[in-house]
Amino acid sequence: MGMAASQARYLGLTARKTNVEYEGQQVNQARTALANQSANTFNELLALEVPTAPSTQDYTTLQYSYEDGAYSEVITNMTEITDDPDYNYLVTHYHYSDVFTGVQNTRPNPQVILGSKSVKNDMTGVVYDDQNDTYTVNGSEAAVYDPLNTDQKEIFDRICQDYPGLSQEDPADIFTYLDDNQEIHFTTRTDLANAAAGTAGTEPKEYSVQYDTPTYVGNCELEKYNAQDPDLKAAYEKIKEQFPDSVFAAVPEDEIYTYEYQGRTYFACEDDLRAAAISAPDVATPTENQNPLTQYYAEDIKTKIERQEKAFIDVDENGRPYSVRYENSTATLPLNTETITDEDAYNDAMNQYNYDMQVYEKKLADINAKTEQIQEQDRTLELRLRQLDTEQEALQTEMEAVKKVIDKNIESTFKTFE
Repeated sequence: MGMAASQARYLGLTARKTNVEYEGQQVNQARTALANQSANTFNELLALEVPTAPSTQDYTTLQYSYEDGAYSEVITNMTEITDDPDYNYLVTHYHYSDVFTGVQNTRPNPQVILGSKSVKNDMTGVVYDDQNDTYTVNGSEAAVYDPLNTDQKEIFDRICQDYPGLSQEDPADIFTYLDDNQEIHFTTRTDLANAAAGTAGTEPKEYSVQYDTPTYVGNCELEKYNAQDPDLKAAYEKIKEQFPDSVFAAVPEDEIYTYEYQGRTYFACEDDLRAAAISAPDVATPTENQNPLTQYYAEDIKTKIERQEKAFIDVDENGRPYSVRYENSTATLPLNTETITDEDAYNDAMNQYNYDMQVYEKKLADINAKTEQIQEQDRTLELRLRQLDTEQEALQTEMEAVKKVIDKNIESTFKTFE
């Protein structure tokens, strides 16, 4: 029984030793994998490029400028020429000047309101019948205003709210007539006479109420475009010139409206105003969420004016230009030399540098954290490997002791002769 027990003990120790050796191999393989990961993180570290801060010198240039009596001109390029005996450079230069410019933009949710409005317009097409002492306006006979006519009085009172001067006229001198749409118009005997006679220097007027017409854009009151206003006319012509293919340029003048907003005069055509007014998705709130309104304005805008000319440039002994004379002028203009730093470009570069530095520091921190984690795992595996080595040595010692016992049992049991 002693020999069998020792043999079983020996086999158990052998199995345990085999397991320890196998686990040791596994630990070594894991440490090898960690070594590969460590090498990869080191390569990542080597691949990182440290950002370089921008230098103001990279964004600083010499600039030549001069005064020509009207503008401050800046030279942007000087190309040397050799095929002209009178001029040695082709010079590109510019200045900024206010240029009257038409602008098109859109107004979101313009809140266009349609309503009734009193209007005063020039009157034409008047003919006087001296035999019957009657006037016709575009074929419609004018009659004296009748205050007892409810329709006439309602419209007349509405007009007088906006044009109170009409109410000061003698009722016997106020006339009415119907246009082609059967709308009532009012005028005076004097305006009729002047229109019929074509009296020079007069602008005969007539008054009416327009219905379902654009009246407001937001809180801004709409007015019909007045071609007699020189400022409005100049703006209107400039807008048409710059946007010849627009709906605005195609419609007649009497379909153009203007309104004032924050000190600027805007133009819009009637079709666009009406389209915006009826575009609200909810009829209960007709001025909310309307489609954008195309509008126009014209004003002086600071514009870069650039030209290119041949010139003769004098240079000093250091090769630095100090005067310029252009081919279309006899004046020699002194050049100013100044160092210009593109602050915007430098600030953009500095912002990019700060961003790149943050990215670099983040990647560096990630690599350091990953390296620290790998090192911690490797220390844990190394400790486990030492434990396995100690266990293996103990097993080996015990196996040797058991083997001696087995050998002794064999010798004492099976040895016959000494």
